[in-house]
Amino acid sequence: MSTDPQWNCAAYGPEGLEHGALCFAAPELGQRVCRTAYECERLVAGERQRVHRRIQELAAAGDPTAEYLAREFTNPNQLLGGSGTPPGVSDVD
Repeated sequence: MSTDPQWNCAAYGPEGLEHGALCFAAPELGQRVCRTAYECERLVAGERQRVHRRIQELAAAGDPTAEYLAREFTNPNQLLGGSGTPPGVSDVD
């Protein structure tokens, strides 16, 4: 486990560094689990997918809170510090 803040966590961004949040996967502030920025982005991308899928499942089952979240978050990249751009679509013109 590292405490080196060489990059911004893909979930927390630069604001996270200000508060010691180096890594979404780390159990404590000031710690980093991911060894590279790429590993961080892959881990957070997977978590975005998992959370988005769960919101969709709960919404389909009629959960009113999940229905609201499904309307607000229409793609996984809107979650956890994502760009908001749907997966597979370039956010560069």
